Amino acid sequence: MVLTPGCKDLEKLLANQHEELLRIKKELDYLLPPADLLPNFALESLRARILHQMTSDTYQSRETRSLCGLAIRRPAVGPTIVIQGKSHLLPGQCWAFAGSQGRLSIALPYKVSISHVTLAHIPKMLSPTGTIPSAPKEFSVYGKNDLADEGSLLGTFLYDEDGDQLQTFKLPDHKIGAFTYISLQVKSNWGHSEYTCLYGFRVHGKLEE
Repeated sequence: MVLTPGCKDLEKLLANQHEELLRIKKELDYLLPPADLLPNFALESLRARILHQMTSDTYQSRETRSLCGLAIRRPAVGPTIVIQGKSHLLPGQCWAFAGSQGRLSIALPYKVSISHVTLAHIPKMLSPTGTIPSAPKEFSVYGKNDLADEGSLLGTFLYDEDGDQLQTFKLPDHKIGAFTYISLQVKSNWGHSEYTCLYGFRVHGKLEE
């Protein structure tokens, strides 16, 4: 089939409109991420809390600054920042653990039938270096109702370093269940050898009936 000049112009116009719609959608997702439209139960303001005994130690930066001639180490940010539900993220306002593997464990305020989880990290466009090697890569989520249990694997997912800052993952249907405790197990990051950063983690679903 041979396209006439008019058809070619129409095809180009439709392609340009499609690109513009994708750009607008990306901006809307940044301003109002899909995760903001779902209830979040891993939220400090709802009385969710970090289980420190089951959470990796906070990374201690070697960076120092001078104060009155004394070298002062930059204070570390604790894991509680991960459950504060922030949508607009700023570089450095995150919790870091050493290496590329670590764990974050949370006691939910209610027993929740979990359907989705959301993981947050700043995008490349907000990074001063234009890269985000400290972002988590592969991670698994576990649920449990007794701290002594091993926990049930709810799913293993991949955080896309080129994706949105808030990425929401649906649990497989056969894995959905009601849990009081949830653990995020990070298995790798995007290349940083010293530490991995978590800006936010959300748990979505509904109260157990």
